[in-house]
Amino acid sequence: MISQNLHMHSTWDDGRSSVEEMILASRDAGLTSVGVSVHCPMPFPNDWECPKERLEAYRAEVRALADKYAASIRVYLGIEWDVTAQALDLSPYDYVIGSVHEWPVSGYPSVDADAQTTAHCLDKCFGGDADAAAEMYFAELDKVAAREEVDIVGHFDLLTKFDEQHGFFDENSPRYRRAAERAMERLVSAGKIFEVNTGAISRGYRTTPYPSMQWLHLLREMGGRVTVSADAHHVSGVTCAFDLAEKLVKDAGFGEIWILEGKEFVPSEI
Repeated sequence: MISQNLHMHSTWDDGRSSVEEMILASRDAGLTSVGVSVHCPMPFPNDWECPKERLEAYRAEVRALADKYAASIRVYLGIEWDVTAQALDLSPYDYVIGSVHEWPVSGYPSVDADAQTTAHCLDKCFGGDADAAAEMYFAELDKVAAREEVDIVGHFDLLTKFDEQHGFFDENSPRYRRAAERAMERLVSAGKIFEVNTGAISRGYRTTPYPSMQWLHLLREMGGRVTVSADAHHVSGVTCAFDLAEKLVKDAGFGEIWILEGKEFVPSEI
């Protein structure tokens, strides 16, 4: 059984449940340790970040709740760092998730806002060339590989969020594959851990986690490491589809996942 989830959000950013509610839901779902994460400040207006001036209060609340519930569940303090984020000191956090959420073009369109945004961006920014959009997205992951403080790669192929309904991207396209493989190679070489992320399942966009199965197989061949996370934004999703994620990880040939214990990530047999 998966006993840890290091990716969940709260009302400090775009989550819908408080930190305390998320911790208690995680404990009640059988987790023995959990990480609270928050979206970092961005250089453009948005409705999902935690502003820089609130980060200290966020850290204080998580630390206080970690002490409060130490007897029943271990709580870690995390942050989800975005490659287009403002300059930020990441040293106060127990772990860091590194993610790409935007294409670095005019307006910074989000890759996971909604299907309409993706369709508009592919048309207006890339002239309908989905492979060019994929190449740009995966190239941005080089910044995750380069940031030493990052421990975990957030939702590796997030750009495919709406593909089950809309088919924006062809993962078997040679250009798409080359871009994704190159990004994965850089991230594995940098020692990053890839999350098997079930968040889009809980929100009804996908029936399988990120990354898709073909990338899990390739990651195993490259000698990469994985963890399982829910990317939960509400108490209802703290362990969403963890049984499915565990099965897919095993099917891909992994015998272990990596979990945070104290200040280090260690393997845990599955």
